[in-house]
Amino acid sequence: MESIKQRIKSPEQKLLQMFVCDGCNQHVTQTELIIPSGPREGERVIANYGCRCEDIKLAKAAKQKYNQLKHRNRMDRFNYYSLINDSLKEATFDNFDAYDSNLKRAKEKALAYSHSFDRKQNLLLTGDYGTGKSHLSVSITKALMTREYECLFLSLPKLLTKVKGTYNTKGVTEEELLNVIQRVDLLVLDDIGAEQKTEWSTSKLFEILDDRSGKATVYTTNLSSDELKERVSERNFSRMMDNTNVIVINGSDYRRRAF
Repeated sequence: MESIKQRIKSPEQKLLQMFVCDGCNQHVTQTELIIPSGPREGERVIANYGCRCEDIKLAKAAKQKYNQLKHRNRMDRFNYYSLINDSLKEATFDNFDAYDSNLKRAKEKALAYSHSFDRKQNLLLTGDYGTGKSHLSVSITKALMTREYECLFLSLPKLLTKVKGTYNTKGVTEEELLNVIQRVDLLVLDDIGAEQKTEWSTSKLFEILDDRSGKATVYTTNLSSDELKERVSERNFSRMMDNTNVIVINGSDYRRRAF
């Protein structure tokens, strides 16, 4: 072993300078080394002992990859549990068609809601058919999920149909659905008032609203306040309006503007 050690030459070293690295703020000893043997024998290399820039770069890359994975997982859960029309899946603030001043104001208010998101502040978007209420609601969820919030978008009529379907089929259970609804940071309940009104639907809506008490929910509806109150019951309407800001969106149906 000693003879082997004797045959292995130590690299020739020459101190070049000592400085504080601008990148990592560490004290660095810069040394020139001459490789003593092997295929690169005689090659001069520069070593910055004490510099952590490469470590920091690798750590940032690992964190970025981890955050991308977390975001992809949030999107996967959103897509798995959400009940959303295909036409809305690509909706964002960027592709929202604010073709008049009313819609521009609505978009600005929805953007403000997402920028200053409060886990206890609700939002109600009300107005005519086809004015972009659902589009803005999806846009809010997209903006929040990039900031690590868990979101869910549910068409209320589809949700009630889905819940009924869990009674007779295998797959996602009602309990699982309600647990997801309860835990997300933001729930969108879309198209409230379009569901068939029954004692069961009114009771199930109350259960959902009760589970969301103290948590942020965005509602959309085509009904006026009086119509909505009559449709969902006064008790449910009162729950919906607790700590809720209202955005009224009027205008022509953007899906039919070409006609």
